[in-house]
Amino acid sequence: HTVYWPAFLMAADLPLPKRVFAHGWWTKDGEKISKSLGNVIDPVELVEKYGVDQTRFFLMAEVGFGSDGDFSDHGMILKVNNNLANELGNLCQRTLSMVFKNCKKAVPSKIGPLTAEDEALLESAKGLYGRCATAMAGQAIQKYVNELIEMVWEANKYIDEMAPWVLRKTDPDRMATVLYVIMEVLRHIAILYQPIIPSSANKILDLLTVPEDQRTFSYLEGEEFKIQLGSPVSKPTGVFPRIEVPELVES
Repeated sequence: HTVYWPAFLMAADLPLPKRVFAHGWWTKDGEKISKSLGNVIDPVELVEKYGVDQTRFFLMAEVGFGSDGDFSDHGMILKVNNNLANELGNLCQRTLSMVFKNCKKAVPSKIGPLTAEDEALLESAKGLYGRCATAMAGQAIQKYVNELIEMVWEANKYIDEMAPWVLRKTDPDRMATVLYVIMEVLRHIAILYQPIIPSSANKILDLLTVPEDQRTFSYLEGEEFKIQLGSPVSKPTGVFPRIEVPELVES
């Protein structure tokens, strides 16, 4: 890419690339991948074993683009189970289950005044696109994914502190506001996750009642594109099933 291709371009009197970004190499369980060692990774088998989105997520999130990386089944299972099933998947499930059960099977019809904690989380979500765009401009795909992972951490911390399951009995109006805030944060997360885990991200957007024609990055801004109050929701189903391989997880 930096020898022959530029030479061809120069010979044709065509402009040269302004930047060339080279990827690193993968090893498996700490060893060089080779046919003689019999440790070649078949991507089709990975997809069949773990799923398309799970495979995409691991490859994008595990290693900084441009650096070398090591693949292991153990590492993949832990990464997918922790960041997708336990963190993002659990946040979606418990939030949307509460909405379905306690808000008449619909997005809350009204929300109360926002607290400082609500505003802080929503502002962080609004800034997520800018942070992700900065990462992607430098081919820092791993950083792009980490921005999303950290946003999920923030949302999980918020829901634990707000405890809407307690508010359900003591302050139902505040519960509705908390749940709506999380749904709106999830909308930002899911839209930005589409390049990494497209199928799963769109399942989340379906659960959030986000119209299919309002899922591009341009819809992250604008009050009119927020999740609509009172929209009917379906009973949520799990988006990220845990990968259960006892002999690998326990090791």
